[in-house]
Amino acid sequence: MTAAFYRDYVVDLKDRIDRLHEDAERYQTFALTMELLAQRNLVTYTEKKVKGQTEGLCYRRDFTTGRAVQMQPQNAYGLFSGFFGLGQFLAFSGQVQQHDAGQLAEFLTGGWQYPTCAVHLVYRQKGAPRTESTKMHFVGLNSDEDAVAYQQETERAQVIAQRRPLSSDRFFEWK
Repeated sequence: MTAAFYRDYVVDLKDRIDRLHEDAERYQTFALTMELLAQRNLVTYTEKKVKGQTEGLCYRRDFTTGRAVQMQPQNAYGLFSGFFGLGQFLAFSGQVQQHDAGQLAEFLTGGWQYPTCAVHLVYRQKGAPRTESTKMHFVGLNSDEDAVAYQQETERAQVIAQRRPLSSDRFFEWK
């Protein structure tokens, strides 16, 4: 079975996230959490706006040493922008069985060869009747060919979204 490609979805998602950063005042509320697994590191970026106040926190945790350090938001955001600029994306379905964080990270990244990014975004623009939200987890690849190669490992193919729109117990496209 062939995996669903998500390049168009990620381009749209990045545009929405960029708009949050460019003009936070156009939003009544928002909550953004992104986690990037790459090069044996977990980079976490959180930002939210509640009652007119915007706050956030960014840090990096090294999987080898377990050491965590706080990061400047612009530096962390640059790493996520780089991820969103890759050539193709596959989405995880949420059906992963590993429970150990280290084993899961190594499995999803293909032995740290491919970066992955989990995104949870909820926002409501001023004057909008309702909130919009998404919760997705992507693997970033250089090309369609890399995406095909990534999914060919049997165990990994079982955890990749096969159809769009994705809606599982853990992940969902826009609603």
